Amino acid sequence: MKNLIIAVTFTAAVSVLVSCKKELNALPAQAKVEGNAIVDQKSAQVALNGVYLRFAEGGDDRGTPSILWARSHEAPPSVLAGNHRQSNGVTPFEENSQITASDYSAGNIWSNAYSLVNAANGVIDQINVLPESKFSGSRRAEILAEARLLRAYGHYNLLRYFAQFYDLNSSLGVMLRLEFVSTNNIAKKRNTVKESYDAILSDLDDAIAHAPISSVNYYGNQWVAKAFKARVLMLRGSAGDYAQVVSLTQDIIQHSPYVLEGNLRDIFSTKGLGSKEVMLGLVPKPGQVSKSDTYFFRNSAQFLATAYFKSLMTGDPRGSWVIGTVGTSLDGIAKYMGPKVEESYALRLTEVYLLQAEGIIRSGGSLSDARALLKNIMAHAGVTNFTAVDNATTPDQLLLEVHKETVRNLSFEDGQDWTSLLRLPLATVLQIKPAITDKNHFILPIPAVEFEKNPTIGEQNPGYNKN
Repeated sequence: MKNLIIAVTFTAAVSVLVSCKKELNALPAQAKVEGNAIVDQKSAQVALNGVYLRFAEGGDDRGTPSILWARSHEAPPSVLAGNHRQSNGVTPFEENSQITASDYSAGNIWSNAYSLVNAANGVIDQINVLPESKFSGSRRAEILAEARLLRAYGHYNLLRYFAQFYDLNSSLGVMLRLEFVSTNNIAKKRNTVKESYDAILSDLDDAIAHAPISSVNYYGNQWVAKAFKARVLMLRGSAGDYAQVVSLTQDIIQHSPYVLEGNLRDIFSTKGLGSKEVMLGLVPKPGQVSKSDTYFFRNSAQFLATAYFKSLMTGDPRGSWVIGTVGTSLDGIAKYMGPKVEESYALRLTEVYLLQAEGIIRSGGSLSDARALLKNIMAHAGVTNFTAVDNATTPDQLLLEVHKETVRNLSFEDGQDWTSLLRLPLATVLQIKPAITDKNHFILPIPAVEFEKNPTIGEQNPGYNKN
């Protein structure tokens, strides 16, 4: 098996490249410092595999090499959105307005995103100075495109969690990192929201043009890039964005190799990454229990369904397996119970359908078409009663139904339940999650450590202190 190189960063710190197994099933055995690590196609592929390891948040769990994706991507955003809560006391993410710059979960989301961005930059910077002759066919452009796809994902997470994504005129955007961090460029100020969107979309457009047309579903490709672009455009919501969302998602639905799973539960109970619905997933390392412990540590539910989430599942066939008895807890989050518990999902075709339905509604399209898409997704989850969808006769009512299905279907996966919530009118958001209190708490505070290491970044997000 081939070795691969990964770039590991801490907040605004210099990264190193290290090696591990291609299948992402072992931690690095030795460190290799910044330098001429990439010299040809083989070493470039090795380094790119390492960026994927950063994407999966490969790390160490009490001495066991593990994929730690669930700790930042699954549980925290669903707590933020009001869909589940921790079983052992209230956490700041449950009371959004009480989150501070020292919050551990917020710091993890920040540092993990920049770790991924910097790993991608390490690959991009080194390949850019290599001639085409070092690569066969179109592989140089493909590797660069995959690295830019992953960089876009990292910046997108920073945008939706830490920047005023909802205001294109805001100066409080992402601190864009478009080159590998060294001691000479740690100091950097935030970019504007517009600059943030522009950089992310530029990377995604390159991936759409140059990434592989197909791949195994734990690597990126052009279809994944199109779906990510639809996510970003839906978040931006500028003139023409929703029509683009509809076009992109229609292309994926009609022409990509992905198909909806006949029975939604099969993805989580038996098929896992073997499902043709999974567009981008995370392969667990052998022997890891990190995700199982996130939800079911010592046969005790670590997260419980909130009253709001339970209300959405009332009368829904998913209520019998997404919420279940875990140890002595009757309302435990049981979605991942079973042999596929350690596998994770960054993108499923279901989300593409839901984005298309939302795009149709927001662009003034046919509510009947949007309703049909929504019913299709619900039917694949075993739903037969579509009364609420049929009774949603206005755009706002149908958008709320799309959000509810996003919560029922995609909670505890990659935070789209949180992002979907924030696209609703403020009054509706506060009704669903009163703890948000105001729009300042649509985003998280920049971690306190960033101001210590990089005071150039600028001011803290409104509504929060720097410590």
